[in-house]
Amino acid sequence: MSLKAIEMQVALPRTLDAQKLQEQMQQRGQLQTDFSAENVKKEEIKKEHTVLKQEQKDIARFQKERNQEHHSGDRGEKKDKEHQQKEKHPYKGTRVDFSG
Repeated sequence: MSLKAIEMQVALPRTLDAQKLQEQMQQRGQLQTDFSAENVKKEEIKKEHTVLKQEQKDIARFQKERNQEHHSGDRGEKKDKEHQQKEKHPYKGTRVDFSG
């Protein structure tokens, strides 16, 4: 199948247009992949910082409780016992049935 001069004049510009479109489509796919990867990295970093902040809060709370216990001495133990006695459970009763 041979092409005549007139057919070549039409075929070459269309080939270049098709080539440009194909290249753009490939770049678009690559850009979407890069964008998705960047979003995943940002989310991972955000999750790491969230965990670190929570751990720091837990450590600070533990140290605060520890300091309070250390400073209060015997008073802390008495307060704990009183607190446990006063605290009522939402659905457990106060009596134990031994007749079963």
